[in-house]
Amino acid sequence: MTGQPLIGHYVVLEQSNNGAVVDGYTPVTFNVTAGLNYTITATDDGEVYFNHWTNDFTVRVMPVTGTDQDVTYTAVYAASVQPPPVGTPYTISVTSQDINGTRVSGFYVDLRVNGYYITSGYTPVNFTNLEPGIPFQVVFYWYGSYYLRGLSNGDLNRYALTTFNTTGLTTTSLEGLYQYVPAVEAAALDVQARFPNGSVIGTTFNNTDYIQHTPGMWLTVTPPGSTTPFTGAFTGGSILPFVLIKDQAYVVTMTEGYDGCITFQSWADNGSTNSTRSVPLYTNTTLTAIYDQTGPCLGSGSGAAQAGAPLLQARTSERFEP
Repeated sequence: MTGQPLIGHYVVLEQSNNGAVVDGYTPVTFNVTAGLNYTITATDDGEVYFNHWTNDFTVRVMPVTGTDQDVTYTAVYAASVQPPPVGTPYTISVTSQDINGTRVSGFYVDLRVNGYYITSGYTPVNFTNLEPGIPFQVVFYWYGSYYLRGLSNGDLNRYALTTFNTTGLTTTSLEGLYQYVPAVEAAALDVQARFPNGSVIGTTFNNTDYIQHTPGMWLTVTPPGSTTPFTGAFTGGSILPFVLIKDQAYVVTMTEGYDGCITFQSWADNGSTNSTRSVPLYTNTTLTAIYDQTGPCLGSGSGAAQAGAPLLQARTSERFEP
């Protein structure tokens, strides 16, 4: 921040659509492809701390698009952690309540850009000074005997995307819905998806500093006495197994298929070809749904989650932490 050049600071370039990563130490030049989307991440080293980019972008993970012209970006560091320059007043407000409408608080949420951690807090929390045009991702967590069921806007995914534009609202609100399940009343419901040859659809695995999720098939769970699902997940995701109140019957619905290339075939335990079934949950239970792949999947799964379709992209991974 004094204008003094800094040499040898670690930066990472990642291609957004396939996760390909290259890195280096400043000053460094990366070769990119015009038209493709990337992120550049500036890291701290314990002696100096990222503060902002000279184009006034205040998040260390900066989205950029490749061009056929040379472009230079400069990261500005400070000798201590300081608040970033005052930015636009865009704010994401995050609160929490239980499924009966009672306000609860203290649940951890974090904010990311392209899967990279930016900041975090405990509900109720406001993420402020955000930039327009950037897809911010709010990730909800659960704690103790309180289990996340979804968001109050009806979204059952624990990852909520928000992108501000320069002419719309400057504040958006997200609210996590939680259910209290005492340990003595709890039972776990795990749901897996497989191909007929036994290959798992949706897995988790460790990869350096991140836990990776290979996207699976979408499913929802409807509680007793309701016709509306109150929680959902992709098979292999970190929210599984669901922890529910036992000695009740839940309705589990698997997505019918994806992109015309993968279709629900049957349940492994009873052979039923109906993708919706009632599950009396007396003890910890695991179900397996069998899917058949009839051809290559050509569509994009990135928008499928909102429609209840599976997010199935065979050669990509979603970063997440459990």
